[in-house]
Amino acid sequence: MYAVMFEVERDELIYDTGKDAFTAMDEPIVFKTKEEAEKRATKWNTGRVVPYVKPMTSDERQASVERGERNDN
Repeated sequence: MYAVMFEVERDELIYDTGKDAFTAMDEPIVFKTKEEAEKRATKWNTGRVVPYVKPMTSDERQASVERGERNDN
C-alpha cells in the first residue's frame, strides 16, 4: 500500500488526506498501487509517494501481546 506526502513547511511533511481542510491527525488516502499514488502526488509541488503500513487496531495489538505471552512460555 502507498500514500502521498507533501511538504507544508520546510522539512515538515504531512499525508495527503484528500480533503481541502485537514489536520495532521486525519487518515491519509491509501493506494493499492504505486502508479495510482504517483498520479495523485502530481497534485502537489512537493508530493512524494511513500510505502504505507496501516497502524494496528487495539484488537490487533492485544492479540499480538497475547501471542507473545504464549510464545514466551
